[in-house]
Amino acid sequence: MPINYVLVPVSLDERDEKMLEYACGLGSQGVNRLLVATAVETSGVEAPVIAAEVDRARERLAAMTASARDSGMHVEVRVVPGDTANAIVSLAHQAGIDVICLATEGKSSVDYMLAGSVSEDLVSTGTDRIMTVRYSLLEAAEHPSSLARDFARRLVVATDFSSSGTRAWLSAFDRPRDAIGELVLLHVAAPGEDNSRAEIRLHGMLEIAEEHDVPARYEIREGEPAQTILTFLEESHATGVITGRRGRGRLTQAILGSVSMRILREAPCPVVIQP
Repeated sequence: MPINYVLVPVSLDERDEKMLEYACGLGSQGVNRLLVATAVETSGVEAPVIAAEVDRARERLAAMTASARDSGMHVEVRVVPGDTANAIVSLAHQAGIDVICLATEGKSSVDYMLAGSVSEDLVSTGTDRIMTVRYSLLEAAEHPSSLARDFARRLVVATDFSSSGTRAWLSAFDRPRDAIGELVLLHVAAPGEDNSRAEIRLHGMLEIAEEHDVPARYEIREGEPAQTILTFLEESHATGVITGRRGRGRLTQAILGSVSMRILREAPCPVVIQP
């Protein structure tokens, strides 16, 4: 599915101005519409206070999105009531967006269990494709938009041959051909595993890249999946990574961990989580 329409949930602080600059760089990936939204808590709040907060949020969103409008993007703003994660999911479904794109703190699993994280709630409980970029990456970049423009210049797709892993691979081709530099299909095997069947499957997946005239190769590495993927991203100087995810609740993730969640928290590049 081509990526044209992106929902960008933001808070109203200055850090998310960098997130909006990042989102403007997604034009190279085929994006031409941004829906920029923020949530206003309404539970236990009196109506006049809610109305004042909504007005303040609209004014702030208008100021924050001024540069995005100047970039040529079609930009809409929306203030939604209620809990942030639930409100964002509802808005995404109502609007028919292609991707939810947001900044994340990269919290530890313990922090997530105790304090929560909007980005991780969206990944773990939602059915939408999510693109995340850590605030630390945005703040370190001279031009945050370049992180988005270069997302697929050296794009790693991690697969375990699950259905979500296969969808992750297919989703790499949703962006314009000229946005893709090189694709690397990464499979992490258990130490000592016979990889002959994996190689057959990987060769078959590379045929899809050939059909799209996209340079691609595969790598098989051994080790613990999350750490092995993170190490490979560093070594290969990846500009982006796509991975599938399997649904888990907050408590289960905190106890057992999740490959996709750890990549979201620690990857040295923007991340797309494909459900």
